[in-house]
Amino acid sequence: MLRNHTLAALHPADRAALFPSLSARHVERGEVLTVQGAEVEDVYFPASAYLANIVTFRDGRSAEAFVMGCEGVSGLAAFLADEPCAWGVEVTAPGDVYQLSAAILRRQVADSERLRALLIRRAYDYQAQAALAVACANTHTITERLARLILASTARLEQPDLRVTQEDLARLIGVQRTSVNAAALILRKARAITYSRGVIRVTDRRALARNACECVELEEALHRARPPHPARRSAVLA
Repeated sequence: MLRNHTLAALHPADRAALFPSLSARHVERGEVLTVQGAEVEDVYFPASAYLANIVTFRDGRSAEAFVMGCEGVSGLAAFLADEPCAWGVEVTAPGDVYQLSAAILRRQVADSERLRALLIRRAYDYQAQAALAVACANTHTITERLARLILASTARLEQPDLRVTQEDLARLIGVQRTSVNAAALILRKARAITYSRGVIRVTDRRALARNACECVELEEALHRARPPHPARRSAVLA
């Protein structure tokens, strides 16, 4: 269960309150966990699955606005604001998640300053990553953005393989599939990745980092600058 970093960071008192209500389940690619515009009834903590925030437009087109792996929790900003989710949450890579009723989590958040601080910090992380993604999309090349995406995604999944299609990558980066294919060929020629049957494998992270934009360094600097999380300090002192 501690495979999810947010769950692992919980104070023992919050674990005791929440863990009995968690349920483990396997999710498949394309499964919609939260519908766009709906209330957040359940939150999901990825263990090995890969989830994406999907924005769908009236004409049926959609774009992936944000992705998360085992570090996070789904629908967090909407949950904290107690508002309908402005995006849908969809499974991009199959795997395991832990499901928890939003009502149960909300009651514990009201009783626990430590838990509230942890979730607010996680929401800040997501906001920072989203801001960098917007700046990156307007500044850097498709190859640099693809390299950054692969680096970040495999780091979140804590494995060298990323099970996504070129269509998924194009939707996430916001470009044509042919552009993603051209960028992937550049990374393959650099011997940074291999790509076959919907699976990208990182073969040389250093080579991949050399082809990525500076947003990778900006994200790493942000995490290095962070002080120890209040929940972890409390756990040490308790």
